Amino acid sequence: MSFFIAVLLTALWAAHAAAAEEHAPAIGQLLFPLLNFLIFVYLLKRYLLPFAKEYLKSRREQIVAALKESADSKQRAEALVRDYKGRLQRLDQETREIRDALKAEGEREKAGLLAEAEESAARINADADFLADQETKLARQELRREIARAAQASAGKLVQDNLTAADRRRMVEEFLSEVGGAR
Repeated sequence: MSFFIAVLLTALWAAHAAAAEEHAPAIGQLLFPLLNFLIFVYLLKRYLLPFAKEYLKSRREQIVAALKESADSKQRAEALVRDYKGRLQRLDQETREIRDALKAEGEREKAGLLAEAEESAARINADADFLADQETKLARQELRREIARAAQASAGKLVQDNLTAADRRRMVEEFLSEVGGAR
């Protein structure tokens, strides 16, 4: 089928070429439009092409700079995201560590305060025991003095009631002889 199409196209071309032989354009009709086209191309190349090149070059530089800036911004943003993700992950751990440290510090403080309170209570109890012992000793001494005074008063009264004048004389003589012998 493609062979048939190729033969058909060749026949059409040959027929068209045969018809075109009689109507060939004049050289002036071809030369002046060609010359006009070449002048137009020269003017475009001479005056318009440098401006277009400069515009395209500056536009390319702007696009490259914008792409570079956006790539840098993207890298900075990704670094910030990684940093914040790391901080968030570490935040839970740091929170636990701080909570545990504060709890341990509170336990140490509690133990210290309890030990201090126990020590203070022991000192207060010891002081109270000491004061009670001192008060007991003072009360006993006072009681002994009272008993001694009462015994002395009773003995003095008994001696005075039961001692006769002869007994008094004999006691004075014994005392004087003892004092005299002691010299």
